[in-house]
Amino acid sequence: MNKIILTKLLIVFFFISGCGYSPIFSNKNSNFSIIEIGITGNNKINNIINNKLNNYKNSDGKKIFSLNINTNLKKKISSKNSKGDPNTFNIKINAKMSIKDNKGNLREKLFIKSINYNNLDNKFDLKKYEEKLTKSLAEKISEEIIIYLQSI
Repeated sequence: MNKIILTKLLIVFFFISGCGYSPIFSNKNSNFSIIEIGITGNNKINNIINNKLNNYKNSDGKKIFSLNINTNLKKKISSKNSKGDPNTFNIKINAKMSIKDNKGNLREKLFIKSINYNNLDNKFDLKKYEEKLTKSLAEKISEEIIIYLQSI
């Protein structure tokens, strides 16, 4: 019984190790480098994006970029119940990025992420949930920025 399980685990290990997996967001294989990051707007979102992009700062890439990013967070009520109390909310994050490459070319790109979520009775839990959603959206935007920079 143990030999069968061990054999199956070894087979799975060999298949997984030989698949050629490499992480997408690893700066080892990136073809770009960021020399300057200027971020304005919402501080919480800025910190998340800045932490993700700092991995690519002064790395060994052929393309060199200088980034200016302006972030914006909007929270609004999507729907209300019959009493007029909020039922669902919407969080929307905009990140407008200006990219200047080493040749002096200037590009602009707008990244938008939004999500709808239900209201909670406990306002403390609602606030924590909103912070979790905001962090998740900001991480998705930073991943999209990295993918966009790799594709230029």
